[in-house]
Amino acid sequence: MIFSMTGYGKAEHNSQGKKLHIEIKSLNSKSLDLNFRVPSKYRGLELSARKALSKALHRGKLEVNVFEEWVDAQEAAQLNATVVHNYLEQLKAIQPLSDETLLPLAMRLPNVLAATKDELTDEEQAVFLNTLKDAASKLVMYRQQEGMSLGKDLNVQLEQIDTQQKHIADEAASRIDERRQKLEDNLQQIALEYDQERLEQELVYYLEKWDINEELVRLQHHLEYFHATLQEDTPTKGKKLGFIAQELGREINTIGSKANDAGLQKRVVMMKDALERIKEQVLNAL
Repeated sequence: MIFSMTGYGKAEHNSQGKKLHIEIKSLNSKSLDLNFRVPSKYRGLELSARKALSKALHRGKLEVNVFEEWVDAQEAAQLNATVVHNYLEQLKAIQPLSDETLLPLAMRLPNVLAATKDELTDEEQAVFLNTLKDAASKLVMYRQQEGMSLGKDLNVQLEQIDTQQKHIADEAASRIDERRQKLEDNLQQIALEYDQERLEQELVYYLEKWDINEELVRLQHHLEYFHATLQEDTPTKGKKLGFIAQELGREINTIGSKANDAGLQKRVVMMKDALERIKEQVLNAL
């Protein structure tokens, strides 16, 4: 199972006439990068929130948005009626106008709204952290769904590389014999005398120079390791897959430089194209 690093999760909680909304957005990042946008009353819980999200989400650029809305108008009202009344009386003393005329002016003066307490009760703290964890759980579910598509595409590209490397192995086996026969035929055509022993020495030199068996074996091992890593029961494997992809690239490049054959080079290009797709997808893996 592989998880995507991108995702979205949202959770809500209703209590005491207000609704708490928490949403978490996740994008690609090499590490855990958290950005909180929360009301000031919840700032004291940021450390606990970071620990909870680090444990649940591991990696990614996370944007956490928290806001509240009042669903009960009576609970939401925090007007300081005494202060407003005193303002109206003082304004009337200056200019005897009606309350309807003076009220808009009075409402813009200081302290007409009662101060709200920023201290959270134990229950409010628990509600916040539980709602946060609920949002994180939904983000994990989103990541899992995205990861299924990601894993399918990775397997398609791995199969492409595996298919091409098997074709290369089959075609490379006869390549040296063909080169040897072609060289002998050319020498006979020009009726040039040559030392058979020297020819064998030269062929051994080119055989070693063109031999790609070791690279093909290592490439196969890396492909198997990549598949095994995809099946590991761990949530975070993106970095590991990235390292394996680098090793795949080294072997493919070496095969390309030693191939010295147009047909093999075409297959190498196809493997490189598949590998680039793998690297792009791995950047999105958790």
